[in-house]
Amino acid sequence: MKIEDLMELEKQERQKRLQWSVVIRYLVIFIVVFLSWLASQFGASFFLAGILFSVSLALAFNLILSYVYSRKDIAKFWPYLGLVIDMFIITSIVHFTGGITSVFLPLYLLQIVGTNVHFSRLAGPINFFVGTTFFAALFTLEDQGWLTHYTPFPVAPDLHQNYAYIAATGFTLVVLMAVSTYRSGYVVRSLEKVEKELAKVNEDLIRANQAFQTANQRLKELDQLKTEFISVASHQLRTPLSAIKWSLKMLMDKDLGPLNEEQQELIVKGYQSNERMIDLINDLLNVSRIEEGRFTYLFVEQSIDPILRELIEEQKHVAQEKRISLEYDPGKIPLPIVRVDTQKIHLGLQNIVDNALKYTPFGGKIYVRVKPEKEELIISIQDTGVGIPVNQQPRVFSKFFRGDNVIRMQTEGTGLGLFITHNIIQKHHGRVWFESHEGKGTSFYVALPLVKDRTQVWNKTEKLEQALQNF
Repeated sequence: MKIEDLMELEKQERQKRLQWSVVIRYLVIFIVVFLSWLASQFGASFFLAGILFSVSLALAFNLILSYVYSRKDIAKFWPYLGLVIDMFIITSIVHFTGGITSVFLPLYLLQIVGTNVHFSRLAGPINFFVGTTFFAALFTLEDQGWLTHYTPFPVAPDLHQNYAYIAATGFTLVVLMAVSTYRSGYVVRSLEKVEKELAKVNEDLIRANQAFQTANQRLKELDQLKTEFISVASHQLRTPLSAIKWSLKMLMDKDLGPLNEEQQELIVKGYQSNERMIDLINDLLNVSRIEEGRFTYLFVEQSIDPILRELIEEQKHVAQEKRISLEYDPGKIPLPIVRVDTQKIHLGLQNIVDNALKYTPFGGKIYVRVKPEKEELIISIQDTGVGIPVNQQPRVFSKFFRGDNVIRMQTEGTGLGLFITHNIIQKHHGRVWFESHEGKGTSFYVALPLVKDRTQVWNKTEKLEQALQNF
């Protein structure tokens, strides 16, 4: 919200207060007429013609104000003219209903408090000055006989000439008007002060929000540039790395001639380092595709068993090198059918098994088990590795996260594997979570929905995703 908007909002609020004053005036007119009628039923002899004159004047002026306040541009003098005319009408009603003995004397207080709250700070002093002037003039004119005094209650017909009563009543009313002016003005000033402070805070928040939006837009642009750079750089690096891989492979397989032991060892180390670079490039490319929405899926309905058997077979040589027992228990065969992208789910599960092999010490154990539970197929991968520190567990599925304890024992690694796995499982409408105790091991669990119970959900979800892509 801009400052101009705040000013427009303040203007609209002021106009609403003015329009509300018109409604209040109608309400007061109704109350005066009703009370006058009610009092006459109990023997009060009000000068009804005078009351009707006052009420008619109030109605006419209210209709004019109703039209004026409905317009966008309101001249500043109208509210203040309204204050003067309101006081005149109140004095007129007081005159025709008994003057100093009128039951409508509290209207002066109502006028002061109401206008002080609904209008500006200047309204209070104006009301007090005009009200006391009209009030004093009325009683003086009635006392001197220049205005007829109407006696609604014949019990004390000369009360308007009782100076002690006039002094007491007049003093009390003036004091009440002064107190009402001060108190209502104080409330208004306090509210205005709070409004100004809030407006200032709001203005600061607007500036801060604008700065935040600018910075956020800049960060988005930088993030996009970073993603594009990683994508381009990764593609450019993968081609020469692949060429190096196959060249080293030919040397390792002695296709170009025999190698001595030292040469063979150097070639193997070079090949392994090149493989790690390729894995890093692949991880970066996968993250880039995920963030850009280009990590596409091709789902098929099949058993998870052959995917897991292939994965275990691929990792056997690594497990044997570290003397780790890598066991697979498929449970009850055949397993229920799930809907998966074969390559993507293989990658997601492979990242978990890779971590288990990396961070399980020599002679450790890794168990891969599968078990159907209700509407899901639960895959558990448990190891006896180093575990994850409790204070770092909330960040496990974040990009580039690696626990402090594993960095010391395994310096190589991108920290992207579990981020990719988490995204893959989510796209399969599954769940992934873990339990870990530092120094004892970690258990990862992957839950995939069964086709039998989830076909309708899959169809609806795919249709929604397709619609969003088309949009």
